[in-house]
Amino acid sequence: MKYLKKNVQLTAFFRWALALGLSTVCLLHSTVYAADFPVKPLKLVVPFSPGGSTDVIARLVAKEMSAQLGQSVVVENRDGASGAIATDFVVKANPDGYTMCYCTTGSISILPLIDPKLSYKPDRDLIAVTHAVNQPFAVVVRSTLGVNTFNEFVALAKANPGKFSFGSPGTATPSHLTGELLNIATGMDLKHVPYRGDAPSVQDMIGGHIEAMMLSAISVKQLVESGKVKALAVSSSARLKMLPDLPTIAELGYAGFQTNNLQAIFVPAGTPQDIVIKLNAAAVAALRTPEALEKIGGQGLIIVADSPASAAKSMRDESVRWAPVVNKLDLKR
Repeated sequence: MKYLKKNVQLTAFFRWALALGLSTVCLLHSTVYAADFPVKPLKLVVPFSPGGSTDVIARLVAKEMSAQLGQSVVVENRDGASGAIATDFVVKANPDGYTMCYCTTGSISILPLIDPKLSYKPDRDLIAVTHAVNQPFAVVVRSTLGVNTFNEFVALAKANPGKFSFGSPGTATPSHLTGELLNIATGMDLKHVPYRGDAPSVQDMIGGHIEAMMLSAISVKQLVESGKVKALAVSSSARLKMLPDLPTIAELGYAGFQTNNLQAIFVPAGTPQDIVIKLNAAAVAALRTPEALEKIGGQGLIIVADSPASAAKSMRDESVRWAPVVNKLDLKR
């Protein structure tokens, strides 16, 4: 009996020692792995089609991060489902730091409010790396519509309820909800038409299939200069340096109107903290390079480049901001 009791005690001891040894080995392996990271190219998944505003900024960030990390950061576009396809892909990726998502407010803060059956939960399944930029919107219309100011557009739309439509890169994206907020604020009845990114919706607007869009300044300038569209106002709280002649919606009589699209980098939950810290340092440095400051900051976008904790809080705050709008519009699925 004493022998059996002693044997059980020894067995328990050996199990404890084995578990401790394995934990130590795993910890050392993780530390060494993080120290060597990265040893191969990384992937930055973009939730929208090539050529759109989010894609343009993501490619610049990827280029600058490549220089910081000493490995290529390759952009991969996985558009559709308002960003959910790309986000879900990253959630299911190996949590080793080699797969990142250049996610926006839509798939992180808004879709979870709308779809209770969404395949992922951002707070549970993702880790924020950094809040890259804030992206205000410009209200643009096709040049053949015959309006020159925002108030003229509002008057025309109100005189023709339900006749005009606006495009967005997907249902529940900040661009879509900005358009819906315009309807609420102005009394217009613009119909929403979702697309798989900015680029195809812009083509349809130019082609006369839709009348308006809420586009970032990075997409607006060249279109305006080409004469294909007219920019009428911006959704930011202050005028944009890139488009200084455009009034804010708030200053045109709609006090308090302000929207942004937050763009942030995320990795799958379970990614080692040391790797997250390395990616954060690379992303922040990338966003603060002279080229980034010139190309991003000079195009109507606001560079944030903050800590992982701050980025996570920003996305949670956006959920709080948009929840009443989602409920009012009855967008829940």
